[in-house]
Amino acid sequence: MALSIAEANTVSSKYFDKTLTQQVYEKCPFYVRLKGKNNVTTDGGTQIQWPIRYQKLDKAGFIGPRQQVTYEQKETRTGAELDWKYLYSHAMISWDERVKNTGAPQIVNLLSDKAEEMREDMLDKFATALHAATPGANDISSLPEIIDDSTTYAGIAVTDAAEWAATEDSTKTELVLYGAGSLSYMMNQATFGNQKPDLILTTRDLWSKFESLIEPQKRYYGDKNSDLGRAGFTSLKFHDADVVADVYTTAASLYGIDSDQYEIRYHPDYNMKTSKWTALEQAGYPYAMIKSCPWVGNILCRMRKTSFKFTALDYTI
Repeated sequence: MALSIAEANTVSSKYFDKTLTQQVYEKCPFYVRLKGKNNVTTDGGTQIQWPIRYQKLDKAGFIGPRQQVTYEQKETRTGAELDWKYLYSHAMISWDERVKNTGAPQIVNLLSDKAEEMREDMLDKFATALHAATPGANDISSLPEIIDDSTTYAGIAVTDAAEWAATEDSTKTELVLYGAGSLSYMMNQATFGNQKPDLILTTRDLWSKFESLIEPQKRYYGDKNSDLGRAGFTSLKFHDADVVADVYTTAASLYGIDSDQYEIRYHPDYNMKTSKWTALEQAGYPYAMIKSCPWVGNILCRMRKTSFKFTALDYTI
């Protein structure tokens, strides 16, 4: 008996569909960290909106006991806005695949492979867009866009709010730990009160370069039981921040991220919820079936200045 739509829906719902969201969020260090801090949240409405305070009130001061005070109001807040972004993937089973897959074991193997393929497709697009130097009109906000000293983000220009800028170095070519233009210097520049980067993402080559700079007699490896460790990522430590290699990171780049300031905001109706298998006869594919997986959301950052980036590092130096 060939694979039926009812069998496909029964098996996939039991074994595969419920794990798609978790798997996608746990295959990228940035998403793992945000998920571990419960910074993956839901929202609705026409846009994603949140308030920010972009300058000091600067009205406090010591005065004489009989000194006249001039009352005036100063605008210190504005609203940040992001549009919803739409990610979509689908899996398809053809007529011949339905014919060839008879019996429970073959059905399970086929649907497992289709689910894995769709998961990998969603993961690849999610991670690629996160590191895009210039996001497309339909893409989510990327780290290069958010962590920047001049780019407008969430509708707020740096020229209108000087505090709405990250620290950026686009000329430094050698990664050094201390001194002028060093990793330590950038960490200090991105520290504001008790807010500072807790996650450093870079390429595999630059991660190895960083590892070579650390004194070999000291143990700097991260905890295997941490959020990143449980997800299978090997991390090093620097100024209490986890240093992790991400294969999707743009060449020559290193990002210092204050993950407390970031949030994945998704629409409650479209968070990797897979559809049931449905027939495609009306679309011109006799006896074929399709399953889809949508995601709607974006990445928001409440404070850009506690993150930084290098964009011209050469791991061979």
